Formats: sequence, C-alpha cells, structure tokens
Amino acid sequence: MDAIDGALSRVSLFADLPAAALAEIEGRCAWHRFASGDQVFDKESDTLDVYFVIDGAVRILNATGDDREVALADVLAGNYFGELAAIDGMRRSARVIATRESVLASLDGASFLDLMRRYPEIAMKVLSRLTRIVRNLDSRVTQLTSQTEAQRIWCELVRLAEPDVARPECWHIPDMPNHREIAAWAGTSREQVAQAIGELARDGIVRRKTMGLVICDLDRLRMMARLTA
Repeated sequence: MDAIDGALSRVSLFADLPAAALAEIEGRCAWHRFASGDQVFDKESDTLDVYFVIDGAVRILNATGDDREVALADVLAGNYFGELAAIDGMRRSARVIATRESVLASLDGASFLDLMRRYPEIAMKVLSRLTRIVRNLDSRVTQLTSQTEAQRIWCELVRLAEPDVARPECWHIPDMPNHREIAAWAGTSREQVAQAIGELARDGIVRRKTMGLVICDLDRLRMMARLTA
C-alpha cells in the first residue's frame, strides 16, 4: 500500500522530530495492511524490520513448552515493536498477530539503528521502552510461576472488569473476550478458562449476560485472585 502522509506523527517515538525529518523517514518505510488474525511475523524469523502501528493493534505472543501461547503485550496505535531484532541482529523472539484490522509502517533494521545514532532523543525513548519491557516481563514471570492457573484467570477477569455505567455500584465485562484470548493472557488452556469461569458462575460470583459477564461479587473475586497457591 502507498505511504500515508503525516502518519508517523501519530507515533510517540517521533513526537519531537521536525516535519522534514518525519517526511524523510516516511519515505523510507514500507506500508502494510493486516486483517484481524493475520500474522505480522513468526517467532524465529530472521527479519529485522521495526514496525509502527498507525491504526489498529497487534498482540505479541510466545509459545510455552506444552504448545500453549502466552500473550506478552498488546501494541496499540501510536506505538512500535520489533526493535529487539533490529538492535541485536538476532532472530525474532516472539510471534506477532493483528488483533483487529491494522495499518503498519515498517523500517528496515539498519535504517532504524541509523535513526537512533542521528537522534539521541529517539535512542533515549527506545532505552526507556526496553526498560519497561524488562520490568513488565519480570512481573509476568512472577505471576506465571507463583499463581495457579485458576488464579491467573481470575486476575484477568479482575483486570477486564469495569463499572456498569447504568449502575456504577456494579461491575461487568461488557465485551467478554473468548476463552482462547483469556487463556493466552493467563498462560493456560481454553478448557481451564471454561472450568474456572464455570466455578465462579456456580458460586454466584459471576453471571453470563449476552456477550458479556456480570461480576456479582467483585470483592470475593479479587480475594480469590490473591490467594496463595
């Protein structure tokens, strides 16, 4: 697809660059459109491009030893991914798929490194992002190793819950993700997700409602998620 004029100005990494520099970078980018579910690149692929999310969103996934996939991060419009391979020249460490229809721009690894050398402010932003990635992964590893599968599923439900606009004292998940998505974030299987949610429903803690889930007892759900294994 053709370049979108001014699109890179929506990317936080380039927020402080002058218009002329942005135009130069845009001219060096390749442009892509992905449908929901399309793979951007696979783990162990040898591509070095860095991707900028202009519109839509992608999910970074990694496989476990038992053929399950664990969701590591969602990258939304205005952000970027793929810089690790560009920096160290090694194969991809994770798989990336689009979670909705998305428009991405990509810059080859050598050009991305050149940008970091030319613009120290970009290099500092990349370093700051890498630091956040390490911290977030430390938290994910702790969660995956210290909680049971059911606890991780309950934690995910707590994370997704939001106040009901019609009844602010009540909480719900208006657009409930499918079991596969929850399993990816919880590092478990779809069967375990169905079992854990079924247990909550039998105990009256949650109640299914059309495409969503009503949280009948948020305090108890939070307590169950915090229980030690």
